[in-house]
Amino acid sequence: MNILPQSALFVILQWWSSILDLVSAVWMEQHLARYQKHWLVKAHDLLDFAPLEQACADFHVNDGRGAPVIHSVPRLVRAIFLKYLHALSLRQTEEWLDNHLLFKWFAGYGLFDRPPDHSTLDRFELWLFRTNPTLFFDEIVRLIDRLCPEDRVRLQIIDTFATHARAARTHLIELIRDICRNLLTTLEKTAPLLHADLSAQLDLIALFGPEDEIITPALSRPERTTRLQLVARQAFRLHRLLVAALDQPPLLPPDQQAPLRLGLAHLAKILADETTADPLDPDTPADIAVKELPKNRKGSYRIAAAADPEATYRIHDTDAEAILGYNTTVVTSAFVREIHADTGAQPDNLGLPIALKNQFERHGFFPDGMIGDKAYGHGKTRHTVNILTHGQTQIFARIPAYDQRSDRFGPDQFRLTDDGLSLTCPNEVTTSRRYPTTTGGGVDFRFPAKLCRACPLWNQCRGPDSGPRSHRTIFISFYRDELEAARLFNQTDTFKAGIKQRMGIERIIFNLTNLHGARQAHSYGQARTDYQLNMQAAAFNLRQLVREMDKKKAAGGGVCPAAA
Repeated sequence: MNILPQSALFVILQWWSSILDLVSAVWMEQHLARYQKHWLVKAHDLLDFAPLEQACADFHVNDGRGAPVIHSVPRLVRAIFLKYLHALSLRQTEEWLDNHLLFKWFAGYGLFDRPPDHSTLDRFELWLFRTNPTLFFDEIVRLIDRLCPEDRVRLQIIDTFATHARAARTHLIELIRDICRNLLTTLEKTAPLLHADLSAQLDLIALFGPEDEIITPALSRPERTTRLQLVARQAFRLHRLLVAALDQPPLLPPDQQAPLRLGLAHLAKILADETTADPLDPDTPADIAVKELPKNRKGSYRIAAAADPEATYRIHDTDAEAILGYNTTVVTSAFVREIHADTGAQPDNLGLPIALKNQFERHGFFPDGMIGDKAYGHGKTRHTVNILTHGQTQIFARIPAYDQRSDRFGPDQFRLTDDGLSLTCPNEVTTSRRYPTTTGGGVDFRFPAKLCRACPLWNQCRGPDSGPRSHRTIFISFYRDELEAARLFNQTDTFKAGIKQRMGIERIIFNLTNLHGARQAHSYGQARTDYQLNMQAAAFNLRQLVREMDKKKAAGGGVCPAAA
């Protein structure tokens, strides 16, 4: 048996670390040589990590841990990018970094280096969310503008999709209880004496139920009505007592009042949206008979989970199931140019001005055209976009068919005078009776019955069931001129060619939702969901850029094929 001389063993031990580094370098070089055409290698070569590393340079300075730095910022930046490039969880990212050689190389780890654990990655990602949530997305878009500048001048497409909230739907009774429980827990931590005083004035058993209480879903309808009455009355009482206490001196510091005020706002909204008890109405008596409101009288932006009060119900189609979560607006060309999350109940068209503003503030331009469905074709939306972009962005969208809502004459069949003070009907009868609407989007012109008697167009204008003394009201939008201009534009070949591109966004939405995980929120709250979507869009864009540069190289340079 041959035994190494003691001197040789000493040399090996002394240089062991260097030997491992050499083995790692040789192994990685040989392994990498076999994967030069792998998309991850191409992505690494395309992306300049220096701006990302500089933007995150303060992470170790501000983390306050005081421990020696093992996982540097350049490594953490690359590791987080890998997480979203492959739609992994933090634990999966840790595992892949430990077992996948290309992952190790991409993140800057050697063969024998220990990767960061999921808690380290989580701490870095939380810091990233708090300091610069759109950093990765914006940097990839800037890279796209450098490598494929022609994409910047393309028509863009806008649409929305649902992102499900992480929080689960909660029964109304349990929702009220959860909000009240959170309020009292926060109050106990910030003002114990006030908490004890308020608790003594509440019937906590009525509010939260006895220990042996039957679960709410198992109750009959009358039993649920009775329980809601007990719970909502105590919640109503808690709201009024706590508001009065917070307004009384000595006042709590603002930082301690803020979470309590927010919880009170959530509780007031739930009670007002869902029940007959409105804490903000001073005329509502404390002993009101509380009942759940019928579906058609409930609020539109309804809170459904105490864990995520910012998530609301998204009803995208009258026949579709309501989704608790967020309404995600995405703007695309060949790439994702902008993405953000709004609360679920927000209408699609309200996301367009936000998308345009974000794009201008972060990338310095408004697109020449924005293609969308009918949701973006309303006159008010066109007017808002025109004012915001100073006329730079043309909307490509069909106009909603207002005249198809009824068989009667619609507003388009009536003629408005140039001064907007009079309206003439198809039978050449004119009225000057105009009244502002509650929405402020236009005015109502009224044709009293005496003006319309013996009119040959009575049935076409009013309907055969209209009473002989009833009046006819016509709503005239303030945005009538924008709609008329849109009608003319929609007849042009430019519009017809542009609108054909609209379905191209569906492929990108499928990639984001089915391959990158954008269908499900991973955390609670709109801001965290917005950060997640931006990271997922950045990952999609980098993958897409690799594909487009391959096509561009195969075509001998020039314009990216997808942007041609």
